[in-house]
Amino acid sequence: MTSPVLPLLMAGVGFCFGRWWPSGQASPQDLEGASKASTYSSITKGFETQRQRVAMSVKEVCFIGAGYVLGALTAIVLASKNSDVKFTVVDKNKNVISSWNSHHIPLFEPGLEELYFDESEQKVHADGERPRRRRLQNIAFSTAMDECIMAADMIFICVDTPLHGSFNHDMEWKGLDLTNIMAVAERIAAVSIRHQTVVLKSTVPCGMVGGVKQVLENKANTTASFDVISSPEFLAQGSAIRGLLYPNRVVIGDATQSTGAVSALKSLYKWMPADRIITVNTWSSELSKIASNAFIAQRISSINSLSAVCESSGANVHDISRVVGTEPRVGPLSLRAGFGFGGSCLYKDVCCLVYLAQELGLSEVADYWKAVVRLNDWQNERILNRIVEFLPPHQEFNTCGQVAILGLTFKKDTLDTRNSTAIGLVQGLRQSGAKVRLYDPRLRFDQIECIFGSATSEMVVAGIEDACRGCHALVIHTNWDEFADCTIPWERISSSMMEPKVLLDPWGVTSHQPMEKYGFRIMDIGIRHEWEQQWLPLQSDSIGLVSP
Repeated sequence: MTSPVLPLLMAGVGFCFGRWWPSGQASPQDLEGASKASTYSSITKGFETQRQRVAMSVKEVCFIGAGYVLGALTAIVLASKNSDVKFTVVDKNKNVISSWNSHHIPLFEPGLEELYFDESEQKVHADGERPRRRRLQNIAFSTAMDECIMAADMIFICVDTPLHGSFNHDMEWKGLDLTNIMAVAERIAAVSIRHQTVVLKSTVPCGMVGGVKQVLENKANTTASFDVISSPEFLAQGSAIRGLLYPNRVVIGDATQSTGAVSALKSLYKWMPADRIITVNTWSSELSKIASNAFIAQRISSINSLSAVCESSGANVHDISRVVGTEPRVGPLSLRAGFGFGGSCLYKDVCCLVYLAQELGLSEVADYWKAVVRLNDWQNERILNRIVEFLPPHQEFNTCGQVAILGLTFKKDTLDTRNSTAIGLVQGLRQSGAKVRLYDPRLRFDQIECIFGSATSEMVVAGIEDACRGCHALVIHTNWDEFADCTIPWERISSSMMEPKVLLDPWGVTSHQPMEKYGFRIMDIGIRHEWEQQWLPLQSDSIGLVSP
């Protein structure tokens, strides 16, 4: 039987050190023993009994990685709460760092600009630019990684851990790609000359703290020493600033009983109630983040599975959600039927959990979480097919009509399009022969072009009316506040569309009753309307879709 102290690090196999590898340092082959080993018990062996060697105070903190949520936003909030501590965010991407040092920060997140900038200065330069004075004087952004690492008492690793390779249900389920994590560990080891605390904030598989610890111990200068602890983030894009300012918990994972390092990290959260800081072992800390996202994904797949039952039986999924959500043991959150879960976290973390269960020989557990992902993909395919079946075939060009899609980001209040369900919807509609018109009020053309390439110019339009003109169906994919604006001329928009004028609005951005009055036919996820049964018999030509 497989030992529980087995290679859970293998949930992140495939270290390919090209992305973060610093020049003039040891080659990736130096980690061959760690990356190719069939087990990782050797990585963590002996670390459990080590003790903190240096009681430390934190004067300088370095965050490595200025990504969507982890590095920059966490550093900004901590800087706002610790004026006596210097924070530096480093990243190899010069454009990202340049943006953070400019008047135009690279992220959209509610509350961020108010926290980061002092808007009291309203002068406008001759070139039209309005200078913005940074509110926080104790935070800096830099590409000088080595210098920042050397100066720091505490180093947060906040780099991306994407799903290893492309995912396909017919292929092997894979874990997280730990390339960036291990390359950063090598970088720290190469330049450190004293005692430092390293905090793993990235989402990582179980056992990664031990893996990083071994790299640091084996590669660093003899004058260097390290405590490595875990503190995963539980933030949601779109509410990250609020989540950082008022977190419902801060988790700290410590395998070595390094009370000095834990206390030092706690000191940065001095505004937090003590009972909201949870200290556990590192394996529990690492798994808790993956488990948290997996539970959210499971709830979304559960209500989406019931939406299919409702459509086939005559029940109303909104009624089901309301009734089930009033059960105290269940609660109302994540019970809105719609597209499957998207974004960069939920999908990859469930896949990682599947891989983890497989490595532990827990095939029943792996199958359970596989079903969550498969249901999610099936839901998106099912919605695509429902839309296409109401698009009239075009005799001359053998196309299925035209669809307007409003919103490309995976959720509102973020510019993140990674694994957005809108991308699969656009691709599926185009593959079916339909034309797509796409509008997102916050994304630039070049951001969309990175996704769709040369096809972007024929899809992207400048506004809602341009998107809907001549379309047979309208999908409000992202619930941007702009789409709920009461001044939008929906009646005029409807008159510019073609029958059947289908409106799919899973988030309920619009009010259905007036939209029906304007001539839209409402399509709901989890409800079959009478008009659908009346319309389908009129579609005499098959469009070649396979039922989900």
